[in-house]
Amino acid sequence: PVTERAVPVEIFKAEEAVRTGFLRKWCGMGSIHGASNVDIRSILDWQYYKDRLASAIMKIVTIPAAMQLVPNPVERVPHPDWLLKIVRERADP
Repeated sequence: PVTERAVPVEIFKAEEAVRTGFLRKWCGMGSIHGASNVDIRSILDWQYYKDRLASAIMKIVTIPAAMQLVPNPVERVPHPDWLLKIVRERADP
């Protein structure tokens, strides 16, 4: 689950020794060099957030567009196979 990977943002405001210890524990990092320079962006699971954003865009923009037989307005977010099947069925009655 995603909650197992959660790191409280407040840890980045803590003292270096505390921050280093908890980041090692939570992130499974054996050694964190330059812990004072550890940035949240370096430990984020970016693919997870990209997938979440793509899912939201699909629900709000691309699926409704496809159901109205409008070409995909957000080409970076491809239609899922099940949606392509529905669009083909609607286009060829």
